[in-house]
Amino acid sequence: MSTRFYAPVLVCMMLVATGLFGSELEGIWGAEDRRWADSNDGYGPINYTDEHTTTTISSQGRSATLIMPGGHVYDRPLPLVISLHGYSSWGSLNAAWMSLYDSVHENEHLLITPDGTSNIIAMRYWNATNACCNLFGTSVDDVSFLESLIDQAVLNYGADPEGVVLIGHSNGAFMSHRMACERGGIIESIVSLNGATWEDFSNDCPNTGSPNILHVHGTADSVIQYNGGTLTGGAYPSAPESTEYWADRSGCDASWTNLGSIDITGSDDVAETDELEHLNCADGNRVSHWRINGGSHAPSMNAPGWANLSLEWALEDFVRDSDGDDYRDDVDAFIYNPNEWADSDGDLVGDNSDVFPSDPTEWEDTDGDGVGDNSDVFPSDPMEWEDTDGDGMGDNSDPDDDNDGWMDSEDAFPLNPYEWVDTDGDGFGDNSDDDDDNDGWMDSEDAFRLDASEHSDNDNDGIGDNADNDDDNDGWTDADESSCLTDPMDSDEVPVDSDGDSQCDVVDNDDDGDGAPDVDDQFPMDASEWDDSDEDGVGDNADAFPDDNLETVDSDLDGVGDNGDVFPQDASEWSDFDEDGVGDNSDAFPEDASEWLDTDEDGVGDNSDAFLEDPNEWIDSDGDGFGDNMDVFPSDADEWLDTDEDGVGDNSDAFPLDPNETMDSDGDGFGDNVDFYPNDAARWEEEVDRTLMLLGGIVVALFIMVATTDSVRRWLGWQRADDD
Repeated sequence: MSTRFYAPVLVCMMLVATGLFGSELEGIWGAEDRRWADSNDGYGPINYTDEHTTTTISSQGRSATLIMPGGHVYDRPLPLVISLHGYSSWGSLNAAWMSLYDSVHENEHLLITPDGTSNIIAMRYWNATNACCNLFGTSVDDVSFLESLIDQAVLNYGADPEGVVLIGHSNGAFMSHRMACERGGIIESIVSLNGATWEDFSNDCPNTGSPNILHVHGTADSVIQYNGGTLTGGAYPSAPESTEYWADRSGCDASWTNLGSIDITGSDDVAETDELEHLNCADGNRVSHWRINGGSHAPSMNAPGWANLSLEWALEDFVRDSDGDDYRDDVDAFIYNPNEWADSDGDLVGDNSDVFPSDPTEWEDTDGDGVGDNSDVFPSDPMEWEDTDGDGMGDNSDPDDDNDGWMDSEDAFPLNPYEWVDTDGDGFGDNSDDDDDNDGWMDSEDAFRLDASEHSDNDNDGIGDNADNDDDNDGWTDADESSCLTDPMDSDEVPVDSDGDSQCDVVDNDDDGDGAPDVDDQFPMDASEWDDSDEDGVGDNADAFPDDNLETVDSDLDGVGDNGDVFPQDASEWSDFDEDGVGDNSDAFPEDASEWLDTDEDGVGDNSDAFLEDPNEWIDSDGDGFGDNMDVFPSDADEWLDTDEDGVGDNSDAFPLDPNETMDSDGDGFGDNVDFYPNDAARWEEEVDRTLMLLGGIVVALFIMVATTDSVRRWLGWQRADDD
């Protein structure tokens, strides 16, 4: 939006801050014959018009159109907006679709409408990310191309380097993200409409700065999917992910905050778009996602709502330098005057032209006499500046400045028309002198107004202080008080006499009256002390160690002075070698700060002993309550005994007393090693197949029968033979 409205407000705020609306300034404004100069005079905002001027700028053999509002002055910089079209489109069409041409003068900015490169099928494109849209892998450096356009606009056409905004659609939106990655330090903001950033953001998007990121996307976009997808084999992230990547890099809140809804599509006054912003960015920038609910890939943009709202967001943190003096408007006291920016005294005259920059009542000195014109009665005469008697003749050349009839050379008061003589030389003119005795004291203050030798009676005893030998009546003569260095006029200031011998300490050679002269007494103000053998500042009478200058007190009477006694209140302790707070005499481990007790006397301190009462154990590696010395499985919290020594702990061993068995899979009481059927609880011994046995029996029987029959036959044959 235009910043014109804020300029006078800013000036007023600065004036209030400097206190210019106080009585002092009112006095200046209300004074007659004062010349008022205002550094804002003759300066003001430019009234930009729709009579745009255009020029062509080029880079890498490619040209682009730069549009400037009517009235633009190159040394009064304006923000720069770059319109990046979608695939197969062109810059001017994209700018028109987004209402950016009218925005040039309405929102006061420059506009560049570059075109992407045409590919082999005559489609313009930007070489943005791997997803969009360099379909044929052509070597095109669009980053350097756009950077060069920005540089030319800044150097030659009054574009503000701190107000560069890239606003792109589709392929152009992808390109705006790439520029934020690779040239983030020269960009104030990007506005990405229905595009995306890199899928592999952390690797493909270098951190070159922290521009503001506004990612706008329609949820019904069928070309660049709101939830992410792929183009020509390259993946691109979803709209929320594109925003979150930047929020994470900028140290913003991980979750966005819904700031409400706005209308950016159509002209239906329907707020279809959610403002979702990741707040509190550590980098100081802003990261936001505008979600167009039901929005397509190329919706009908609200004119001029889209341009106004998107640029208002993009330039919210931007501060103009309206007069181009390199001082931003928020710190410039004169935002339209390029020759002034500071007003130290708040008189509305800039310091560069203010002859008196620290005096709010003065700013000019026409005659150069060091006196400001506002207070100089003769502002054009360097020899004169005052006219005390108002006779039109300056005091420097007027022989009678106060016009009292006495020449200045004879007038004791040349600037006072009511006085001219000071007979007693007391600085008071004779006409108004109320000192009758001319002793320098006004009669109303003179206790002896008719006695020139006296004027005060400090103790009100009727004797003037000059004749009174005890002016404050404190019992000490003025002479004694002078010797004692106290004030003889102050009854509250009495000489110090520590030993009460009527000699103040200043002149007394034994201040404490202990019989030891001050020159020999190491404690001249302490009657109980006089010697300090060890020179530790504590007298021998009170020093428990009179020959040790490092010690004076032994609170616990253990023979070790408090300074060296770590336990000055404990007669049984004095040293703590390991500094664990336990005295060495009672510390079982005097050289180990982590230990002091050994309850079971096993040589391991209680703090690290897992078994305080057991001298045979101190470690329980697996924490099963059994010490490692007796724990067969010191690293297994589930086992500690192996009665049958088969290598399997009793808790897991189904046969803890049988070294040949450890498992009983079917729970039939027979170990798997002897159980022929380890998974069948009903069987454990090997069984014979009864059918086979029956068949075998039958075969054997038949065999016997056959054999028997044959034998019978032979026998019968023999019998017949015998019979025959």
